[in-house]
Amino acid sequence: MVMYWFTMSRKPLLTHTLTIICTLAVHFHVLGDNHSSQPEDASDILNWAQRLNTAFIQVADKVSPSVVVIEVAHPVDERNALMDLQHEPFLDQLPEEERRKFEKYFNDQKKQKEEQVPEKNGQSEQVPKDRYDGKGSGMILSKKGFVLTNYHVIEGASRIRVRLQSGRVFRALVKGYDSQSDVAVIELVDAPEAILRPIELGDSDSVKVGEFAIAIGAPFELEYSVTYGHVSAKGRSSVTRQYNLDHDFIQTDADINPGNSGGPLVNIQGEAVGVNTMIRGLNTGIGFAIPINMAMEIAEQVIETGTFRRALLGIGIETLTDNYELNNIVSAVSKGVIVSSINADSAAGESNLKPADIIIAVGGKPVASAQQLKNQVRSKSIGKALILDVVRNKERLQIEVKPREWKRPPVTAITANEPRETPTRPVGLKLRKADETGAKQFGVPLQEGLMIWEIEKGSLADNWLTPGEIITDVNFQAVRSPFDFARIYRDTDLKRKGLVIVVHDARGNKRLVILKERNL
Repeated sequence: MVMYWFTMSRKPLLTHTLTIICTLAVHFHVLGDNHSSQPEDASDILNWAQRLNTAFIQVADKVSPSVVVIEVAHPVDERNALMDLQHEPFLDQLPEEERRKFEKYFNDQKKQKEEQVPEKNGQSEQVPKDRYDGKGSGMILSKKGFVLTNYHVIEGASRIRVRLQSGRVFRALVKGYDSQSDVAVIELVDAPEAILRPIELGDSDSVKVGEFAIAIGAPFELEYSVTYGHVSAKGRSSVTRQYNLDHDFIQTDADINPGNSGGPLVNIQGEAVGVNTMIRGLNTGIGFAIPINMAMEIAEQVIETGTFRRALLGIGIETLTDNYELNNIVSAVSKGVIVSSINADSAAGESNLKPADIIIAVGGKPVASAQQLKNQVRSKSIGKALILDVVRNKERLQIEVKPREWKRPPVTAITANEPRETPTRPVGLKLRKADETGAKQFGVPLQEGLMIWEIEKGSLADNWLTPGEIITDVNFQAVRSPFDFARIYRDTDLKRKGLVIVVHDARGNKRLVILKERNL
């Protein structure tokens, strides 16, 4: 089973060959005076092209024995093609005509496998309770039979079988997985060590944009297909909002299709640098692979313990440079991660961390983006103290947090965290000092600050704040009376900077809100 259905056009071999030759010709023309080995005629250029061609062949020969084809079975009464398609995150990006082609293709595949079993002794055999109806790829990690793949390839499987390049087939069991990163490890049963060839691992941190990228897998049941392209970008995190994945993808234009999922993305040395996972859109040349360093960080813990315990702080975060409003206000630091919200029942909720804090390091290692922070926290020890370097207003602090274990939340609808309209009117808040009367009326825990009693329709605060919430800080200053708020409001340019407000809701959660006049 492949979680992400997609298709891409196949590049003509002749076009690729001519492109390589032309590229080599330009390369030598530009670098001519600096290289004594400059080719002087077309035959020399062709020789270089043939050497590059040989390099691709050697990669295919080296890597293919380490790649496996994974077939998964699911309960018959729980699976059908249309249901599968309805859960594909990129299906809605396909043109209607292409969508119908995919639906027909997968429905036809399902119908073929649902045909009645031939009769025996005049009676039809009982239809099995499950069937093999999905296929993906994987890579051998060790001679002990551990195979790395995507979680979505084996999700919900009742049985798994794995076929090697030699044609031998083995049963496999799920060793463990991390659904957040879409990484899983399966273990081959009774596979002789002598026939297993572990893949050679590269260093995804050292991958350079522009270098060759080669994908090997079983697209559309065409096993051990080899395609190539380049590394288009690194650190892609905003890929899809439909799945709450831990994103840090390598982007590539190497052709990836259904069945490639879980297979390796390798460099020109034949080292795995990524796990092919998904693509964006149709015929776009935009594919994504999980960096091998990240995948192995998870796989190694799974192999050792049988599970992956993901550390969680319980905060909402945003890269400082992505928030132009707060970035224009903050002068003490230029890079870091904004704490936009804090869950009351979380590790951060029990710490001294506050909304609007800017995290600049985790465990002594600098972080400049939300994904870098996730990467640093992901595998930290559960319950063990972790030191965060934080900038609060202009003060630098060290805050101790004890991460908790991430638990998969119930599935809920995803909604945009944006106001329904863009207000430009005054703030529009009616505030009172928080007291027991207000706390009882709104059913919120009492604490020092200003309680919101009313919000004017169409004002800056409308759609961002809610009556009953308590404001504790404005522009990095504690507010304890309406006069405190009025003083800060009077000195604030709402068009240029705005009000940076920390609010507490009825459940004790804290979040950051910026009220600013927006002329869009």
